[in-house]
Amino acid sequence: MSLKSKLIITFLGPLTILVIVGLMSVRTVTQSSMAIERILRENYDSVAACLKMKNSLEHLDRIAEFAFWGVPEDPRQKTKSSIIIFEKNLKFQQGNVTVPGEQELTDRLTGLWKTYQGELEKFITSTAPENARRDLYRTYLLPRSQEVRNTAQRIIDINLANMVSADGQARQRAVETTSRMIGLVASGVVLTIILIAVIGPTVVKPITQLTRSVREIQQGNLDLVVKVYSRDEIGELAAAFNEMAASLRRLRRTGRARLRRTQRAIQLALDTLSDAVAICSPIGEIELSNNVAQRLFGLNPESTVDAAGNEKINELFARVSLEQRPLHPKGYDGVIQIFQNGDEHFYIPQAVPIFDEDRSLIGITLVLTDVTTIRKHDEIKSDLISTVSHELKTPLTSIRLATHVLLSEKLGALTPKQTEILSAARDDSDRLYHIIENLLDIGRIESGYSTREPTLVNTEQIVLQAVEEMRSAYVDRGIALVLDIPGDIPPVLADSTRFKSVFSNLLSNSLKYTSPGGQVTISAQHDGPMVRFCVEDTGLGIPQEYLPHIFEKFFRVPGREQHRTSGLGLAIVKEIIEAHGGKIAVTSEPGKGAQFVFTLRAAEPVEPGA
Repeated sequence: MSLKSKLIITFLGPLTILVIVGLMSVRTVTQSSMAIERILRENYDSVAACLKMKNSLEHLDRIAEFAFWGVPEDPRQKTKSSIIIFEKNLKFQQGNVTVPGEQELTDRLTGLWKTYQGELEKFITSTAPENARRDLYRTYLLPRSQEVRNTAQRIIDINLANMVSADGQARQRAVETTSRMIGLVASGVVLTIILIAVIGPTVVKPITQLTRSVREIQQGNLDLVVKVYSRDEIGELAAAFNEMAASLRRLRRTGRARLRRTQRAIQLALDTLSDAVAICSPIGEIELSNNVAQRLFGLNPESTVDAAGNEKINELFARVSLEQRPLHPKGYDGVIQIFQNGDEHFYIPQAVPIFDEDRSLIGITLVLTDVTTIRKHDEIKSDLISTVSHELKTPLTSIRLATHVLLSEKLGALTPKQTEILSAARDDSDRLYHIIENLLDIGRIESGYSTREPTLVNTEQIVLQAVEEMRSAYVDRGIALVLDIPGDIPPVLADSTRFKSVFSNLLSNSLKYTSPGGQVTISAQHDGPMVRFCVEDTGLGIPQEYLPHIFEKFFRVPGREQHRTSGLGLAIVKEIIEAHGGKIAVTSEPGKGAQFVFTLRAAEPVEPGA
């Protein structure tokens, strides 16, 4: 018998009993619910109809009493609606007789109502003296009314009694059903215990022996052979286990040789690389390295990273061990300079952690990439851009001067068409001039000559200067320019010219993308050792997918070709801020504007007389 058949037999009995109990429960609850609902609905409807009849009768009595006291109103008209309501509910009651004895009471109620109607009509139409009408009201009309009310109340009482009886019957049926279900559940428990006692050992014993064998193999006993007691799934598992143990024995014989071959192949592959590569343990022991790493950086196998004596490599390894994430230096930050055969070489160190399947650190790979050629190409490119920019700047200045002189009409009046052409030429030459200035700025920043030694800069004053230069442009566009600079804001350590350039670029950027009627706010606040600046606008905003690229050189947000820019302004701002030891970030939502936040180090307060 297979393991599957054993399990089916074990659980089939309790499952059958569970299904029977469930079906009985559903059937009983459904029947009880339907019966109670029907009885309650019919009895409740009769109770409601009788209550409405009693209310109508009380209203008729009040009308008769008013007529008795001689109220000058037409009693026939006032009794009409109450009579209609009474007869409507009486007709409903005649068709809703469900309780024994209710038919006789309903017939009696019908007869009494007809008698009462006759007495009421006689009383209302009577022209007898007041004493005679009083006798008629007290002797005939009120007793008939009381009989009708009493009969209606009796119908109410027997329907209420039947509702209580139905509830008791439902409770009795529920008790009987509960007793049956308890009996079935008890039978199922007994049956389950018997099946487990009979079939359980045939399942548990082989599994226990197999578990014991697995633990022995885990301790290294690969020569163990598991006995096969049956041909079911557990027997098949035991046979497969024996085959696995045999395969492990074969692998153990060949594993060491294969490992040596693998290590040799990896070593040969690493030695073909021009970059220096070393694989280290989490504590810094060098397990594998290629010839370049050994020759140039002293990263020798069976040695340590610390023993190599390179501070930048040690720092990089320590950071990766602590943060457990890949570290790739930006640009030429952290570059290592090496002299080889009299030639200067530059290597950028990178480190990548190695994790196991549980995300535990098991090693770190160090890669030192040779960027000598790339660095030389960058220097050539920067020199070329600088040279071309300087060469273009002189003739461009002459062109700008000429267009401005012509547009001023000092040399003669211009036709509208000439003015239009010269204005376009002036705008394009100004734009080209700013592009050249930005290219020169980028070159100076990358070469390290753009920022002078930081000095104490009055924060409020430098912001006001930048704002005043842009205010007329903002006024022309109809955009509000708001300042929120506290009076006690401390000075910052910065190159004042570059600091002012940061605000000029940010304000110019906000001006381009803010519609007339919008607002640009400049704020600053003291935040520990730093001063935090914010330039916030209500313009177009930046889509989320472009935010990571907004500070890249020559990047422009797609779809905004109407705002012609070089894509260098924000890159220059970022370079200046980071050159001062600060940071800049941007947050934005399309249609809700953008917020540029950057920090600069606050200057230490100077003691008087120091």
